[in-house]
Amino acid sequence: MMRKHPVRTAALAIAAALALSACGKSDDSAATQANTDVQAIKDAETKMQAGFKDKNVEQVVAFYASSASFFAPGQTPSKGADVLRYVFRQMLGDPAAALSFQADRVEVSAAGDLGYSRGSFEQTATDPTSKKPVTVKGSYVTVFKKTANGSWKAIEDIITPTKPAAGTVTATTPAPPPSGADPTADAAALKALETQWLAAFKARDPAKIASFYAPDATAMQPDLPVMNGPAAIQAGLTEAFKDPAFAVEFAAETAMVAQSGDLGYTRGTFTGASTDPATKQPVKGQGYYVTVWRRQADGGWKAVQDINAPGIFPATPAK
Repeated sequence: MMRKHPVRTAALAIAAALALSACGKSDDSAATQANTDVQAIKDAETKMQAGFKDKNVEQVVAFYASSASFFAPGQTPSKGADVLRYVFRQMLGDPAAALSFQADRVEVSAAGDLGYSRGSFEQTATDPTSKKPVTVKGSYVTVFKKTANGSWKAIEDIITPTKPAAGTVTATTPAPPPSGADPTADAAALKALETQWLAAFKARDPAKIASFYAPDATAMQPDLPVMNGPAAIQAGLTEAFKDPAFAVEFAAETAMVAQSGDLGYTRGTFTGASTDPATKQPVKGQGYYVTVWRRQADGGWKAVQDINAPGIFPATPAK
């Protein structure tokens, strides 16, 4: 019978205990960092609102990265710090200007380099026709990227007017990030996935479309109730497809995935058609969308936030 060496056995036991202890500390450290990042995003949103209230244009613009994009209903996109500065200077020049928003979900990648916030907003501005203050309520999604100095900056910001939520959300636990993630390949995979998604729209298949959403997904469409979860999304699409004129086309212009390969987003343009309830005639629309994607336990991707806003495409320069 082979006898265990007491010294070696004790050494192995100590090593195992230290390894387990290190793993515990690593997990605790990761959770602490995630909480810190989430709070940093919330603090950035609080500071942005304070700047808006104080009509401090530079404080508002500092919320955004230098190459950020802002999408608001009925407008062309505002891209880059200089354009954003002009837009907010005009906006804050309105005596009635007011803005409040509250995130009901903030999530960051395991790598701590990419995150997003989703919530509701309320904005007041002077109506150019009536010259009276008008308040609009709706939903927003903001995608954030951590900068070299550790601060979080908004890189995509989109708002759309929505109604109270429909359906409930089933909370899910994010899957652990994959080993050997390839953000470039994953970004290409998200674009390819959107091609499949579009095919489901063209096939007018609500169940297939809804299958692209995570259990806790939220879909935000202009002037419609916020849809929580695939069941509510499928029900909304089933109703939409009762309209023979209903159709949609979309294409991603940008795709980005966190270094940890667990969180990403796509941003692009859409065009659509539906029947006007007043005139009973087909009408066309266009705009912009942002979709946040989360890696699932099986390694696939599901949309966790999906928002679009009607907008004006920039004019194409004449050749």
